[in-house]
Amino acid sequence: MPRVRIPVRLTDTFAAADDRTLLARFAGDRDETAFATIVRRHARMVYGVCKRAVRDEHLAEDAFQAVFLVLARDATDRVAASSVGGWLFGIARRIGLAARRHEDRRLRRDLGRGTEFSRSPESTFDDLLEVLDEELAKLPEEYRAPLIACFLEERTLDEAAKHLGWSLSTLRRRLDRGKELLRVRLTRRGATLASGLLAGTLAPSVQAAVPARLLRGAVEPSPLAKSLAAETVRSLVGIKLVLATVALVTLGGLGLALTSRVDGSTPHVPPSQPVAPSVSPAPRFVERTPWVTVTGRVVFPSERAIPPQRFVAESAIKDLEFFGGATEGDVVIDPRTRGLANAVVWLRPDTDDKKAAFPVDKIHPALGAAQSQDHSVFMSAGGFTPRVIAARAGDRVAFRNATPVAFNVNYHEGVAQLERPEGDARTFNVLLPNGATHTTSRLPALTGCDSFRDNIHPWVRGYVWAFDHPYFAVTDANGNFTIPNAPAGTWRLTVWHEKAGYRNGAAGRLGEPIAIGGNGKAQLGEVVHASPGWND
Repeated sequence: MPRVRIPVRLTDTFAAADDRTLLARFAGDRDETAFATIVRRHARMVYGVCKRAVRDEHLAEDAFQAVFLVLARDATDRVAASSVGGWLFGIARRIGLAARRHEDRRLRRDLGRGTEFSRSPESTFDDLLEVLDEELAKLPEEYRAPLIACFLEERTLDEAAKHLGWSLSTLRRRLDRGKELLRVRLTRRGATLASGLLAGTLAPSVQAAVPARLLRGAVEPSPLAKSLAAETVRSLVGIKLVLATVALVTLGGLGLALTSRVDGSTPHVPPSQPVAPSVSPAPRFVERTPWVTVTGRVVFPSERAIPPQRFVAESAIKDLEFFGGATEGDVVIDPRTRGLANAVVWLRPDTDDKKAAFPVDKIHPALGAAQSQDHSVFMSAGGFTPRVIAARAGDRVAFRNATPVAFNVNYHEGVAQLERPEGDARTFNVLLPNGATHTTSRLPALTGCDSFRDNIHPWVRGYVWAFDHPYFAVTDANGNFTIPNAPAGTWRLTVWHEKAGYRNGAAGRLGEPIAIGGNGKAQLGEVVHASPGWND
């Protein structure tokens, strides 16, 4: 495919088109002008994230190029994304951090093994901005996307709603909840910039002017940009990107690597998730790598219609001004991936003994004696946030109310637990007005979850699980989960959801055998949560 130059001054043909429309044109017709519009639209945000991650202009340029190389390679999958800007933010941060690691390795190699080196001192404000990116990246996509659109990209509410494909009321609700979650996270980190961000005054500070050379003429991606893009694509789609065979296309002044056949058509890109699930009875595993990162996605059965969102009747809502438009919240399914949010996933020993403890000698050394921590549950218009907590034995749960509405927390112990410390009793029923906090006693290892609800607003509920090991996770808004540093071998995977119960019914309490190990990663693919206890 020949190199194509795109003029810097583009026409307004696509000015009103949303990102998904532009990507669809590029993915289907290889419309370079459409892609160039996306590059221009998100350039400042992407470059700012990259620069804050690497703190070096040249490295930031390499990372910036790599981000859009990945987008071009992954354009087909991104067409259905709810937020292209949110996806670009996540990729920019990932690539920026990878570029910084690459530079650190180069410096150590050049200076000699064992030699200490230091970076130029940066301002406290730069450190705070990096904390902002880190905490923003941890938010669920539905709350991160509006924050990025409205603050980092400075869009109006109407513009953000249009580009995200949401109603204005949905955008406002999710934006308010996202601001509250981010404010609390930043405050917990000791960052004083939260109020400035939430007032919209920080947006120009977290952006950076994109160097003109990246948007002027035909700039061929650097070798480092190609390498970073290839590494990222491999992690996203699980295939190798052979850069020696790619053609270079300059889009919006950016040299863009694209694969093409001799006839000019574009080869199919495999989806990021394996088609066949790997959760099934497996033979005993011969250990090669002792510690493995386990990932997967819990999904709603494909043969069933996704249940509609259920709104709470206004006649049943106290404090209607605050809770207007409230939903039951017990079933949250991503309509695109069918991913099921708020499912708890954990590993347990490969045994039928319900009370079997996790072997201490199979826990990663860095996780063996974990420090006890408090998990915060915040009150918001969306209810308890988070709704489902997975913790380790010895942790506590702190309920915090920063809203103008009084909440009630009626907390009940689970029906079973591995052991009860003398004098322990977690059941309580307290009223939390504005500014109030109440913390549980330390959690024991549980074989059944604790639950809590707000009697004043009875649809507001939540659940707590506590384990005698660190190998558990709660699925995010897309149904994804990650369990790092798990021991290689044969274990059992257990999945629980408040509405569906255990995966495969009561028998699922004991989990299903899985073999994990190999190259340090175990991708389980789609874990279908089908249960006879699931009722629409």
